[in-house]
This record gives sequence, C-alpha cells and structure tokens, in this order.
Amino acid sequence: MAIRLLIADIDGTMVTQDKVLTERTREAVARLRSRGIQFTVTSGRPPRGMAGVVAALKLTAPLAAFNGGVYVQPDLTTTLAQRTLPLAVARQAIDHLLRAGLDVWVYQGADWFLRDAEAFRVARERNNLGFDPTVVQDLSAVLDEPIKIVGVSEDRARVERCEAELAGRLGTEASAMRSTPYYLDVTHPEANKGMVVREAARILQLPLDQIAAIGDMPNDLPMLKVAGLGIAMGNASDDVRRSARHVTRTNDEEGFAHAVETFILGQPPLARTRLGLPPRARACLFGLDDVLTQTASLQARAWKNLCDYYLRRRARASGQPFIPFDLIRDYSRHFDGMLPLDGIRAFLAARDIELPENTVRALTDRHGELLVEMLQHEHVEPYEGAVRYVQAARADRLRLAVVSELGHSTEVLQSSGLADLFDARVEGTPPGDVYLTAVQALGVGSGEVVVFADAPAGVSAARAGHFGYVVGVDRRGRAAELRRCGADIVVTDPAALLEQDGSDGTPPGKPTAGV
Repeated sequence: MAIRLLIADIDGTMVTQDKVLTERTREAVARLRSRGIQFTVTSGRPPRGMAGVVAALKLTAPLAAFNGGVYVQPDLTTTLAQRTLPLAVARQAIDHLLRAGLDVWVYQGADWFLRDAEAFRVARERNNLGFDPTVVQDLSAVLDEPIKIVGVSEDRARVERCEAELAGRLGTEASAMRSTPYYLDVTHPEANKGMVVREAARILQLPLDQIAAIGDMPNDLPMLKVAGLGIAMGNASDDVRRSARHVTRTNDEEGFAHAVETFILGQPPLARTRLGLPPRARACLFGLDDVLTQTASLQARAWKNLCDYYLRRRARASGQPFIPFDLIRDYSRHFDGMLPLDGIRAFLAARDIELPENTVRALTDRHGELLVEMLQHEHVEPYEGAVRYVQAARADRLRLAVVSELGHSTEVLQSSGLADLFDARVEGTPPGDVYLTAVQALGVGSGEVVVFADAPAGVSAARAGHFGYVVGVDRRGRAAELRRCGADIVVTDPAALLEQDGSDGTPPGKPTAGV
C-alpha cells in the first residue's frame, strides 16, 4: 500500500549534528508534497523550539511537540490536544533525577524552567530552541501542568542507567525515554511517538500502513514500530536500527533525503522490474516448505507415524486408551510453521505428557529419519508457479538461494527436481542467522536481497535484518499476520509478481497487500 504520510523526528534526523537543515532536506520535503504525500514532524522540543523547522519546510499538517505531549497547528499557538504529568508523578521523577546526579529541566506551557542557566547543555538548548529559560530555585513551584521533565547529564552511562531505573519506578504512570544520549525525557504515558502516529492516523483518517516514520533515538522506537514503514537513521543505535524496516545514511550524510528518495519515492510500488521486484535486487532467498514445495502432507504423515508409534507403546505400558495423532487437527495446531522441537513440545504438552529433554530430542531426530526414508520412495510436488518464478529469476541472472529451518533440504530438492536451480542451500535456525549465512554464500549485501517467506517468524527476521524487500507467500490464509510482521507485499504464489504481458509491469492476479 502506498505511503501517504511521513512523520519525522527533528534532532539527529532532519538536522545535522550542527543543527543545520540542509537544502537537500528541504527539497526532499517539497518532493513529497509534489507527489501528494503529507509530511509532519514530531520532537521532544517545545512548540516554540520547532518554529525554525516549521517555517523553513512550510509545514501545513498538525505536529507533535514534547514527544506527543502537545499537538499543535503549524502556527504553533493553536493547541489541538495536551497531555500533562500528574503533580505526584512529576515530583517523584524530579526527586529521582536529582538523587541520580542529573540536572533537571521542566517544560510547562510555553516556558522552560531550570535551576542553573550555566549548567551542561543549557547554552546549546537555548540556541536550538531560540528562547531563554527561566531560572527558579524550587522546581516544585512550577508543576501546575508540566508537560515534560528532562534529566540532563554529560555522563551517558548515567543517563542510560537512570532511564531503566525511572521507567521501573514510574511504571504505567509516565514514560521515561532518552531523546539524546544526554537527555532523559519524562512525559505522560500516552505522550510518546507511537501515540503520535496513531493520533495522526486518526486526525488525517489514514490507515497505519499508509504512514511512514523516521528517527534515530530510543524515544523514536514506538513510532517506528507502529507506523507501516519504519526507517532508522544511520546514526541510530543498534536497538533502533534493528527495529526499523530500512536503515538510511547518517544525519551528516543527508540520511533523511536519502530515505525519502530511496524508500518513499524511488522504490516499490513506484519502481519494479519485470519480476515485480525493486531495481536494486540482485539476489533472492526462497523458503523451501510451502514456498517452493508441497511438503506439508509428507511432514504430517512423518509426524503421525512417529507419534502413533510412541503413543501406542505408551498406552500399552500405562493401560490407558490409545488416541492416535490426527493428521489435520494435530498437525495444524502444533507443527505447521513450527520448528520440529517446538512442534513436538507443543504436541506433548497438549497430551499432558512430560518427557526428559533428551527423549524429546530423540523423537525429533527420529522424525527426521522417517522423513528421509519417505523421501527415498515418494516424489515431492513443487508449486508450479514458484518454479516458474525461480526460472525467470535465474534467467535474469539473479543469485538464488534456498533456505530451510526444518532440515533435509537436499533430499527435498532432489525429490522435487529443483536441486539444480539454486546457487546456495542453507539449513539451520533461527531464521535471521540462516538468512545472513545465505547472503554471505551469495556474495551480496542484505539490502540487495529479496526474501520469500511463508511463516511470520521468517518475515519478521527478514525485516529485522534490513533485507531489501520481503515477499510474504500466503498459502495458509495468514496474509494479515504476514503484513503485520513486515512483508512489503503478500502474494498467494511468487508467480503473481511476474509481468502479465511484459509491457506495463502489472503483475497478474491480485497480490493481497503491497507497500
């Protein structure tokens, strides 16, 4: 589904380390507007501190200050909504910050209060905001309706420690998150950037999957997770980068403009090859079971043979009735889409059977042996459309790998006649590690790789690994779940991505979702 709104953080995202809003950034926002894509900003800054950015970008949509503590119109004086901290919570936060050795600032209404105008970062903040603070001796005297309390220290480790402590102490009463390595922001629990995305969706009447967000700090994490498309700056922490769908360049390398040009305007759905993929794609990773081959029936029968053998012996020894493994109910509930160990554990738990771990693992190993024996005598049927797509990708000289968490991929590929179509084959767990091993085997970068996965866990791993494009293959009626996990598009078969006639790039059939 096309992006119709981009929400951006300011500091560390839109401006450089020297707080410069570059010409290329302004041009990127103008290009968004020319394409009919709305744009707004959210920041830990107060409304007055956003004036320069609002004016330079000629913003027209509502924006969120104080991490969502205040929603205002672009005139910065018309308040749409405001969330303040209760007095008792504000006092508790200030007391803890002071005891932890941090300086404390209080933002209330249009004012900024502090105890020492010469303290660390005050001069820099004054320059960023464009107005002076008010010095008071007792911060508790300015807590009528506080919107944000900030703990400040040049000791980054202390700020990080205090974040964890204060979050635990305040619980659901307030949000405590770092907005920079030196600042710890305390706000109303619903004054967070995840709620900013939801509020924007409500005000502008947009579904969440049509909203993109970009940021760099831990306080940006909620909006990157809630938005349909989350983009992390190259200068972001590892945690933020792992949570984003894409990672752009740093704020000193025009990262915001690069993200707009590459991930919002320049990539799907605006640009597709004849394979229905982004032009930058150089390789594809295909899941084996239920993406390429129809192995569910074989897997289910192997599990039934194993479980019935064990259950029958157990029934004889205990004198209890033998209840056989149900090919449809038991397989779909406990094994379909699960790793073998997780599946057998779930099945045994459902039957109220407790076994030593070494016995559980022995059962899993025996299942693998049974599967190999069956593969020697039975033909695994591949999905015709998937085979056609793999052949088309190979004809276009893309590097191809098949990945499997269930093992025995060599036997399955040989049985299905697909063994000669791939440049690499990788087995193992978890999915993220398997994908990275496959990328290394193919000699390409993850941003150039398309992942085809049928399980939500596989889609999530591909998103967390910042792969260039993720195709959810829905053969089980899980399209919505695959989208929620980060699939760029969901199709019932890879062949749905192929061009219909080679002229307009329109894929045949109807993909169930797109970005």
